[in-house]
Amino acid sequence: MKNSIKRLSINTLLGLTLATPSLTFAQETANENNDGGFLKIGYGYKHETSPYQSEVKGSSLFVNGRYQWNGLFVEAFFGANERNEGLSVGYNFYNTDHWNFDINTVQAHGDVNLVIGDGDKTIVQDYENTDMLALRATGFYDQTTLQFLVAPYSFNSSYDDGIYASAWLGQSWQLKNWEFHASLGLEYRSEEIMDYYYAISNEQATEHLGAYDPSAGVDATAQVSLSYPISQHVVFESYLKYTDYSGGVDKSPIMTLLSTIDGRSDKKTEFGLLVSYVF
Repeated sequence: MKNSIKRLSINTLLGLTLATPSLTFAQETANENNDGGFLKIGYGYKHETSPYQSEVKGSSLFVNGRYQWNGLFVEAFFGANERNEGLSVGYNFYNTDHWNFDINTVQAHGDVNLVIGDGDKTIVQDYENTDMLALRATGFYDQTTLQFLVAPYSFNSSYDDGIYASAWLGQSWQLKNWEFHASLGLEYRSEEIMDYYYAISNEQATEHLGAYDPSAGVDATAQVSLSYPISQHVVFESYLKYTDYSGGVDKSPIMTLLSTIDGRSDKKTEFGLLVSYVF
């Protein structure tokens, strides 16, 4: 959320396959129990609207990668995927024929740095991001991928309680050299998390922002994407992502005020075109 708000990171599903240079949802989550890794760096165009920042459009860098050694892994996911959770570390402790089980860090909410108004009427909302420790289960059935995550422990020193959970479903299709993918995800944030970022106490309330006490909420995200291999290591990709935020976000006086000031969308829509190189 540059200048006024640093966008919360929502969001990735994990794994490794180097069968093709195009790593889709299903492929990036496959063979998670194998040591090794991949790195995919892309560059292209992104257009994004959301309640957390003014319209963004222009060139953008996309980085996605994972490396595992003896069960220990590190992941970096920044753009062009269902969940942009940034950097994560963890341990893959158990696997079956169809399921992998991990303990890993997850970003349950990004930092918020918001300044509205001038002089005596200035409103400042400045909160650090929330990283949490999670238990994750990922299932693989042909071209269908499932993932469930629950995070009961927060590393945010400002509050002790809080639960973050998510559920994701992805499906891929192959048509000649084209790879198509669709995914749907739900993300739950408990009242403690929502209160930290969106609550307005009686002391903080102003003539423009009344007191507000949000409840727990669920965000829903849908994404469709396609990819085409240009060469052994270069792939063309495109994606469209839509996020419907929970009522705790939509009804926040802060979000409502921002929408009034500069017409920001109360949903998130992101579209990207890029060319990636897979190492």
